[in-house]
Amino acid sequence: MWLIAHRGFSGRHPENTLRAFRAAQELGVDLVECDVHRSLDGKLVVIHDATLDRTTNGKGPVRDRTLAEIRALDAGDGERVPTLEELLEAVTLPVVVEIKTPEAVPGLIDLYRTRPQLRERLWPISFGHRLIQALTAEVKGLTAGVLYAGAPIEPWLLAEKAGAQILLPALETVSREEVEAAHSHGLHLSIWTADTPEEFAFCQEIGVDGIATNRPDLLIGHMHRQGAAN
Repeated sequence: MWLIAHRGFSGRHPENTLRAFRAAQELGVDLVECDVHRSLDGKLVVIHDATLDRTTNGKGPVRDRTLAEIRALDAGDGERVPTLEELLEAVTLPVVVEIKTPEAVPGLIDLYRTRPQLRERLWPISFGHRLIQALTAEVKGLTAGVLYAGAPIEPWLLAEKAGAQILLPALETVSREEVEAAHSHGLHLSIWTADTPEEFAFCQEIGVDGIATNRPDLLIGHMHRQGAAN
């Protein structure tokens, strides 16, 4: 089962910062997850919201600021908003990248073309399934996923139409039947977001392939205790 640090070790460090990602890697997770937007000058910056207000001391839309302007902001505890390439240099783990806007897709395609080795290490996911479809059509050999909320009747079709291999439902709606259906169609299923021992145990019980968590320390501790008990 993949242990995925959601926005890095965001339960203890400023989310989507290099400190959070490095801390997650030091804990021993399998993957780190981040979010990307495009800056005014076309750079892929790692930040969750479309605006700077919640996670930095800046204001306004990310897309209206240059990278230099974004770098000048405090993203928490003196950390800065990193670029996607800086994140890829800061950790050696595979990186799950959530695409927030269509504007980020051309930059990702360029990144895959200039650094083809990233096709195995950089896993794109999105609620915008057409964005994943556009990426997988242009860049062959990607491991990609489709995020969704609610309970689609045939969720595996979402992945198949987008050229993805991973279904990513919300914890609140996932079921054992959904996991089994994903597996029967040759897909993985990874949930977002579990942060308590009870939620971890539920995910294990229904057989998910991955857990995204803000508290990778608690998830790793839980897994170690399970291993010791067995």
